Amino acid sequence: MSEGKHVKRRIRILVKAFPQPSRKHEETVCCAGVTEDGQALLRLFPIRYRRLSRDDQFDRFDLVEMAITKASSDSRPESYRVDEGSIHRLERGKQLAEAAKVRLWTPFIAPSLNGLMAENADNKRSLGIIRPDPGSLKFVIKEAAQSEQDDRSVAEMVFKQASLLEDPLKPIEKPKYSFSYHYTCAGHPHKHQIHDWEVQAAFNRYKRSYKTEDKALEMMKQEYGQNIPRHNLHFIMGTMASHPRTFIVIGLLRSGLDPQEVSKQGALDF
Repeated sequence: MSEGKHVKRRIRILVKAFPQPSRKHEETVCCAGVTEDGQALLRLFPIRYRRLSRDDQFDRFDLVEMAITKASSDSRPESYRVDEGSIHRLERGKQLAEAAKVRLWTPFIAPSLNGLMAENADNKRSLGIIRPDPGSLKFVIKEAAQSEQDDRSVAEMVFKQASLLEDPLKPIEKPKYSFSYHYTCAGHPHKHQIHDWEVQAAFNRYKRSYKTEDKALEMMKQEYGQNIPRHNLHFIMGTMASHPRTFIVIGLLRSGLDPQEVSKQGALDF
């Protein structure tokens, strides 16, 4: 597929990254999803998510139709540009059985993060899914200003000054806290900040519900430090256009079903 030749695809959304101000597009969200035929995991941009109609704003596992074309300006093989006006949500993800959700992303699990990085060096693979070693996860909360330099650099990219081309959107609150996992994958230690929109939205939701930051942080520790890791937690890993060799956590996947067991079921109809 060449730049300028849009093709309509039906895609199951797996993740929405945190919104990034853009001089050209005001504010964009980079998403990742699996084509309906299950053959490809794609990076989709630029999507002005908050400019979409209510009917077309999508969540995880929703089936969305959109016209896409290979991004010639982005060397990462999974990167596709989206014709924003073509975006239509066709089906809610809640209509999809849990086993079907897991089967959707299981084919894209890499043996380890080191293995994914080796593929990146070999063939530029820039999207993949890894499973942290069970029992190795430590959920870490820091004030954003105290995050490690690499994570601060990524966060600052999110909040560059934008030239607003339309009626301004209500600014999204700049995160006060960063949320990270320290973990091992195939025995090798790693540390990654979570850049999924979901984690900041969860913190803001807890803050509204419980009225205090302390209680909201307590709930984050309970949910992301204890509950979620018990549900076969996997990380969606992706690189940035400006750093095509560096992987960051762009999304979290979890399920009450073990992906290995689901895979063994193969063609069974759930």
